[in-house]
Amino acid sequence: MKEVIKLSFGSSNDNFDEIIEMNGQQIHVRGLGANYDFDLALEIIKRYANECDAIALSGFILDIKVQKEVYVHHMVKKIREAAGATPVLDGNMLRKTAIPWALKKYLEVDKHLLSNKTISFYTGLVQWSFLPFFDEYHVKMVFGDFFFSLGIPVAIDGTEGLGTFLKVNAPFLSRMKLKKKVMRDFSAFRASMKPMEKFLHADIFFVTESQLKFITLNDLTGKTVIIDRLSPENEEKIFKSNAARILNLFPESIDQPHLSSSVLEAIMQVTHPENLLSEEDILDHLQKVQVTPAMRHSGFQKVDKDQFAFIIHPLSKSQIAQIPGLEFLKKTPLIDVAENLAAKVPGYHYCKISGIKSAFNGKEVDGDLYLIASTPKMLLSTPAEKVYDSLTKICELAHKRGAKLIGLGAYTKIVGDAGVTVNNRSPIPVTTGNSLSSAATLWAASYGIDKMGLVEKRESHYFGTCMVIGATGSIGKICAKILANQWKRIIVVAPRPYKVLELVTQLKEFAPDTEILGTTNPNKYSSECDLIITSTSAQGERILDIDLVKPGCVICDVSRPFDISLDDAAKRPDILIIASGEVELPGNVKIEKTIGLEGETVYACLAETALLTMEGLFESFSMSRELSYDKVVQIDRLSRKHGIRLSSIMGHTGEISEAEINSCRNFALSKLS
Repeated sequence: MKEVIKLSFGSSNDNFDEIIEMNGQQIHVRGLGANYDFDLALEIIKRYANECDAIALSGFILDIKVQKEVYVHHMVKKIREAAGATPVLDGNMLRKTAIPWALKKYLEVDKHLLSNKTISFYTGLVQWSFLPFFDEYHVKMVFGDFFFSLGIPVAIDGTEGLGTFLKVNAPFLSRMKLKKKVMRDFSAFRASMKPMEKFLHADIFFVTESQLKFITLNDLTGKTVIIDRLSPENEEKIFKSNAARILNLFPESIDQPHLSSSVLEAIMQVTHPENLLSEEDILDHLQKVQVTPAMRHSGFQKVDKDQFAFIIHPLSKSQIAQIPGLEFLKKTPLIDVAENLAAKVPGYHYCKISGIKSAFNGKEVDGDLYLIASTPKMLLSTPAEKVYDSLTKICELAHKRGAKLIGLGAYTKIVGDAGVTVNNRSPIPVTTGNSLSSAATLWAASYGIDKMGLVEKRESHYFGTCMVIGATGSIGKICAKILANQWKRIIVVAPRPYKVLELVTQLKEFAPDTEILGTTNPNKYSSECDLIITSTSAQGERILDIDLVKPGCVICDVSRPFDISLDDAAKRPDILIIASGEVELPGNVKIEKTIGLEGETVYACLAETALLTMEGLFESFSMSRELSYDKVVQIDRLSRKHGIRLSSIMGHTGEISEAEINSCRNFALSKLS
């Protein structure tokens, strides 16, 4: 039977002797403590080195790598020399591979676990080997090494700062005499204490089981703690510091009291062929281990209302003058200058929306609205990277204020790659809200068509013609897909012919019994259409000749600003032009400032963000220009579940009454007769 000696610099009270079974083999593991006496540690090595197959070290200073130079502690060097040919393992090679691997498991569950977060390491001295893993997630890192190692209450900012600390102190640390560690009281620092402020304000705290023995934890209210392995005692200690959750990185399938990373690495070595263990060997071993993330949530954490955030912006120059403090611009020629200047103002917290309450379970949620004072024209003329940066900063601010999800309104989700980059950089999930916008568009379209009563309908199928302008866009494409199963004939319109052809092919496969046509010119078929949905980024430019549209047609205008101008709408009293996408949230909703809609009506994209928060579904639900058919169906179901409904049918100048719809219908009938 293979034998491993775990040599601990700590107390002999923790000595153990047990048989561990792994990969079908039994390994005898003995734990021996040196009672903080290096001479005793050396004696233990000399006595047992020839009797065991590997030695695992615990509580000793690890090798310190600074650039290309490696500093080995003089005591560790003597232990390795005394061990002779017996391999001495410290677990560092395993941690370098296993910790990122385990974190990846958590990221499969929570994609935004690390994104743009700040992580505080009580000491980076032991973690340096896997720190590069965090770089791809835009993680900000802070280190407590000055205090943990030297007792100096100063935080180290970033890996460059840690590198400088190690470069200066590595020679000293590698020569210092090992002795019993002094308890470091991190709870003694106030959050406002400047030298430690960044450390204490982190989102996540990283600690190892061995470090935790020598730390009095700071207040961790609402924080996430990552630990290499978690005992019941340590779980209690962390939750007593008010942490919200703990991420246990050590594989549960091999979670045994004495199986530390150094012991596990030693076991891998003794069950390995003759060659010394390599990173590739560790990788092979880990791939055979089945791991489920072991996330622990505090049962005592006070849970406030879940909170979301949403980003809005003025849809026209005139709306800039509605921003509090800028009302004086409304009747002055300065409005054009203001449009350019406003676009340079950083985004900021605009107002709160409160009183949202689920009709299903009574869950209440609140929202923060953030404003970017850029019109569509300015957003589309600004380099995408600058817009991404502005939006990401708002996401970070929303995260700090407690939001668990953030939505993009109007043109903030059109710029660049339609939210993908912002979502990747945000510390919280981002949604464009386009799934509910699509569903609400179809609610409004069906309502308008049914009220006009001019299209034959059998078993929810309309025997008429509908058209989608802007059909290759995010909302237009999913609307076309759904309408293709509801109408006898559908026409899709977009400016690029090859995209039109591609969409027509897709729709014919999806709805083979529907007649599907494509065009770049909506005027070609507008006289035949009973329903027209417009979803473009035309910024108010004329997209069709209103005079050619069929009498009695319902035009559902998704775009903001509207695709159909007020002047064009006034020309055709026989056409019902409705503004789709406006909904009502459940509860006694209060919005502190105007968002450009009447009363407490909100945009569907905002409502999606609130709805997902009510459902506890904190994910990037609607993302990019490719919406999921299944998600639109799901958001429709969730809306009915929680009580979101279409608001009063709105037009250019406000609510459209029953009398106005009847009048429109009569005008249409007279023209059609």
